[in-house]
Amino acid sequence: MEKFLFLDLDDTVFQTRRKCASLEQASPAAYNVSGEPSSYYLPKQKTLLALLHEQWRIIPTTARTQAAYARVNLSVPCRDGVILNHGATILDAKGQQDLQWQAYLAPKLAAIQNDFAQLKQVIEQYAAQSHLDLLVRIIHEAGIDFYVEVRHRQAIHAELHAVLAQCVRPLLQEFTAFQAYLNHNSLTLLPQCLNKSHAVDYRLSALRQQYGEILTMGMGDSLSDAPFMAQCDYALVPQGAQLHQQLVACCHA
Repeated sequence: MEKFLFLDLDDTVFQTRRKCASLEQASPAAYNVSGEPSSYYLPKQKTLLALLHEQWRIIPTTARTQAAYARVNLSVPCRDGVILNHGATILDAKGQQDLQWQAYLAPKLAAIQNDFAQLKQVIEQYAAQSHLDLLVRIIHEAGIDFYVEVRHRQAIHAELHAVLAQCVRPLLQEFTAFQAYLNHNSLTLLPQCLNKSHAVDYRLSALRQQYGEILTMGMGDSLSDAPFMAQCDYALVPQGAQLHQQLVACCHA
């Protein structure tokens, strides 16, 4: 039976320098546009990734754009393609786009293209009025907007939580085609039509058609990863991650 692992990357198998207690035994995992290391593997993560590769066919499933993913040194080969941009982009092993998936998703995103600029403008106005140092970006590739990302330049999480509660949640009562996820210093406004889970469901159908019964596992760290992980036979969560903390809290509720 073929075994497939849908694997989130950032904060799952590597993380930024700020989130590493020490770099003494860490090794570079991803690089910024200047070619400098921006994320690192810790020894346990590197060991786990190697062990997983021995038994599972790994399909990276990440919010990263194609450009950002190209700067990742995953250290293990991925011969079954990759899911990028929160599921907006599916590439095969040769880096070619899945045109069928693109054709399915393109009209859904086109219908809400004007919303992205409006969301960005309202959040920036709120930040200015509240004297918050936020970076508000529309993540896009090939002329198509995918989602809005909000970060606090000083990584003050309490202020980002306030943005979610006081600005974003009321805003989404009007922009009902979007949902919000907050994890660490990243607040994402994601279209309902765009989700890793949709792309994973699409890939699962194709893999089952090709191989018959398969064994699947999803691995991720955040609440936004939970939907795609729930589609798999098993789930793997890093200790201390947002999703792990939520599970622990439910157990003690």
